[in-house]
Amino acid sequence: MASLSSPGVGSGLDVHTMVTQLVAAERAPGDLRFNRIESKAEAQISAFGKLSSGLSGLQSALQKFDGSGASLGRKVSVGTDAGFTATADAKAALGSYRVTVESLASTHKLHSAASAADSQVGHGRLSIVVGDGEAIDIDIAEGEGSLAEIRDAINAKAEGKGVTATVIRGDAGDVLVLASTETGSEGRLQISASGGDGGLSSLATTGGSLQVADAGNDARVIVDGITRTSSSNHLDDLIDGVTIDLTQAKPGESFSLDLTADASPLKATMLSFISAYNTALSALRTQSAAGGADSDGAALSGDAAPRGITQNLRGIISQNYAELAELGLKTKVDGSLSLDGATFDAAIAADPEAVQRLVGEDGTLQQPLAAALKSYLGDDGMITGRTKALNARLESLETQRESFDRRIENVRANYMRQFTALDTMVAKMSSTSSFLAQQLGQLTNMNA
Repeated sequence: MASLSSPGVGSGLDVHTMVTQLVAAERAPGDLRFNRIESKAEAQISAFGKLSSGLSGLQSALQKFDGSGASLGRKVSVGTDAGFTATADAKAALGSYRVTVESLASTHKLHSAASAADSQVGHGRLSIVVGDGEAIDIDIAEGEGSLAEIRDAINAKAEGKGVTATVIRGDAGDVLVLASTETGSEGRLQISASGGDGGLSSLATTGGSLQVADAGNDARVIVDGITRTSSSNHLDDLIDGVTIDLTQAKPGESFSLDLTADASPLKATMLSFISAYNTALSALRTQSAAGGADSDGAALSGDAAPRGITQNLRGIISQNYAELAELGLKTKVDGSLSLDGATFDAAIAADPEAVQRLVGEDGTLQQPLAAALKSYLGDDGMITGRTKALNARLESLETQRESFDRRIENVRANYMRQFTALDTMVAKMSSTSSFLAQQLGQLTNMNA
């Protein structure tokens, strides 16, 4: 086969170069066609991806109106230095309350009698119960019963179970401090000792020498004369829709808690929707833009899909134009939306349910727009289907390329065989010509 890639030995022609050029000319139209189809499909896949991104943003913005998203928010005002903070969701009733923080919930904390750092308290088993939980058993081996060793044993066995131990080194010696990680009565500690030499009984809550550093009391708060106790300083069920965090006890002092309507979150959601809608329209225009005298059109230029989506979206807006206009939404020449903030504020103040009727879960704009977006973006949606079809075309194109490459290789082999045969024939003819010339030369010499 080496001779097939060598210059012709009989003709002097560069067979390899000639075959390469002929094969290149043979495959050029096919490569051009494949590359053109591939580039177009990839550009369209990218374009549909950008449409999907824009429409998905609109879908997400629309979903923000779900639940209480289309209702007025709540502005919470708390008296100065009230000893608590508060937040409220849209479900909270408007109104005012008087709140008194009588006491905060605290963590139960106990400490032992002081002893020398290296002295042994004892060995055996300590059992710790946090609130109504299960006992945490800690075994202390003989010779490993110093306060520091007991601390380490407790922390190793009780990690994440509601109790921690530490050692404080005071003037009188080391003190073991046991603290609940839960506030209030639900986190109170009960400690008992058993087995061993009996020395650990000094750490028992009954009959031992433990002292109370903090009793672990419950929080106590009074709202409009109604008392509530809680093991936590975080109360999310005291007033419907309101979350209160107690920060400081102010016994005997009452402070105001006022809940008023707040349109700013709803306006922010509406502005987010308008921005997403305009972004989606912009993507549709950009990806379907027609070409000019000196420029090519966009990847989806002439494609009916972007035009159809645009017309559908604008049609849904038009069907609700009167309601949108009352809320301060305006349509520009290119179909994009804008919001007159003052008109929106006035409309919401006059009719707090206006946005809910329009873009709430059963709203006249929400339902058709959500359905349209699902028909484009869902698993069986139009954009999803078009993208799958384009990817399938690329896969088919790859198969066609492989078949085309095999055909071109056959063409190359045929050319090589033909030129090799021609080269061999020319070599034979050249040899015969040389022989005849030699014979004629001899005859000429004989006749001379």
